[in-house]
This record gives sequence, C-alpha cells and structure tokens, in this order.
Amino acid sequence: MTDLSAPVVQVGVDYRVVPPATLGSLCRRADDHARWPSPASARGSVVLRTCHRLELYLEGVDDAVAMSAFREWLGDAWPSSGVNVAARSGAEAGRHLLRVSAGLESAVVGEDQVLSQARSAYREACRRHAPGPALHRLFHAAFRTGKRVRSETALGSGCRSLAGGVVGLLREELADLTERTVLVLGAGEMGSLAARRLRARGVGRLLVCNRSWPRAGALAREVAAEPLPWSWRFRGLTEADAVVCATGAQSPVLEAGRLAEAVRWRRRSLLVVDLAVPANVESPPGDEHRVRVIGMDELVRRLEAHADRRLGAVVVAEGIVEEELERWMDWFRGRGTDGSSRAEIWSRAGSA
Repeated sequence: MTDLSAPVVQVGVDYRVVPPATLGSLCRRADDHARWPSPASARGSVVLRTCHRLELYLEGVDDAVAMSAFREWLGDAWPSSGVNVAARSGAEAGRHLLRVSAGLESAVVGEDQVLSQARSAYREACRRHAPGPALHRLFHAAFRTGKRVRSETALGSGCRSLAGGVVGLLREELADLTERTVLVLGAGEMGSLAARRLRARGVGRLLVCNRSWPRAGALAREVAAEPLPWSWRFRGLTEADAVVCATGAQSPVLEAGRLAEAVRWRRRSLLVVDLAVPANVESPPGDEHRVRVIGMDELVRRLEAHADRRLGAVVVAEGIVEEELERWMDWFRGRGTDGSSRAEIWSRAGSA
C-alpha cells in the first residue's frame, strides 16, 4: 500500500518507547493543558489518551508539523533525551489506529477497554469541532474494526483488560482468592472492572475505597463489597492481603512513609498493584516493610509473557485491520460508497 496524498499523521508515545515515569509526566502535562494541540494549517485533530499511550492525530499536515505540534503541546514535560518518537502518515497512521482499537497494540493483547477509550477521545474531539472528514472516517473505521475483532475472533477470550490481568496476577501470587481480602482504591472504570472481576473470581472479602463516598457506596453495593471512606484507605491496608490501586490522581495516594507505617505491624506481606499512569503508589525503601509494589512496567512484562497464546486469533484480527484500512483508503482516494469525491466532502465540511 502506498501513502495517501493528503495524509493523516499520527505521532505519540506509549509504554513501549518510554518508561512509565516519563509516560506519566507527559500524560499529566496533557491532562493539565487547556490548549488543544491543533496547528492552524491542520484540517482536524484528535488526541488519544489511554492507560499507556498518548497520541495526536492530525489531518492535512506533514510529519514535521505534526511532530512539532506534539512537542510544543507537551512543552517542558518533553524529555531532553531518550525518547524515540516517529510520526506515521497516511496508510501507516490509519493502520496504527485500527490496530490500537483492535487491541493489537495493547499491553494485554485483545483488551476491550481501549475501544471505549478511543470512542471517548473521538467524542471529546467532536465536542471541540476538531476532527476533519478523514479523521471522522478513520475513527469510525477504527470502531468498526474493534467491534469486528471482538465478535469475529477469539482474541477477546480470557483476559481482555488490565483489570482482568491484575486479577490473574493476584491469583498467581495469592493462590486461593476465596480466603483473601483485597482492597480496591478507585471506583472509576478501571477500579470498577477490577472489583467486578475479583467478585466473579470469588474473592473472600472485598473492600472499595474512593474519594467520592457515594460512588464508593454504589460500587460496593454492586459487587457485595465493604465501602471505606477515602480517609480510611491506610486503615484498610492493615486488613488487606492485596491492594489494586486504580486511581487517577496526579500524585501518589499511597506515599512511601505512610504506606510503611500502615503495614509496620503486619504479620504477612502486602501486595500492591498500581495501575495508574503516572504512578499513584510509592514503594517504601528496603524489604523490611514487607510491601511489594507492582507497577505498570512489571505488570506489562508479565502480561506480555502470555500474549503468544492467542497468535492464531491475532492473524485473523490483522486481516480485519487490513480490510477496514482498505475501505478507508478507498474513500480517501475518492471512491467512497456515497459517490462523493474527497474534494466534495472536504468542501462540504468546510462550509458546515
């Protein structure tokens, strides 16, 4: 396939090209930045922010403009060295987004959460009237791809999300969950998924803690858990065998000193899995505190070790990606099913 004549360009970073700390600082900068990263020459833009990636999609600019816009947007958070970022354009940019939505680029191959995150990114861009015609078509192709992969292949069988991966990890580390107590910090999307998976796996006792007491109570009722006020989170550590931290704070919610103090008199070790980017848990120094913190980098390594189990489904999913990519490219070349040329569609979009 050849690149398109007026390309969509993608530039970004993910868990494969930058360490978690760097990715966390970049995501924090993006979350805090009110300005939308869209140069004046661009026909459209979409920002995709997930648990472990931050990407910018621009329409109607070249690679150099896209790279410059991305770096300027992130400003001081951009590291001076050690980041190898390459822009993708045309077919390669389209293929990448379709693979992301299919779960082929995720830490957990086949995860289903990334598709809803892509939908949220697109809705936010639409709210800002940001996408151009090609990006509208590309994201809808991505949604179609993700849906097809999940319905037509076995890629989504078994562990399909980071939350599911965490539950599998806890089962490996703690053996029988029916005799264990697990504290879930955070009642958002990831925390809710983790709590539901833990209940489905028969966890003995489940504690839910969230900054919003009504939200903690609602999730606790749903999964038959015990809600804890946010100020009691360290008290919950004295009773838990494991903690799943799924908060979205910009700074640690379990600081090293207070974490060490909370478990000082425990007779058993405490396992803490931190799903946040940037990290929301600080590891106490040394081994004397009997706390083990597993962050995103270690979690990703462990999950990738199991990825080859579904290689056959990956091949089928990649075929779906190529089919949907070709459909998008056909429209882009001016052979869309509605009979409109690319120039006509762009003209209508510009006058809307």
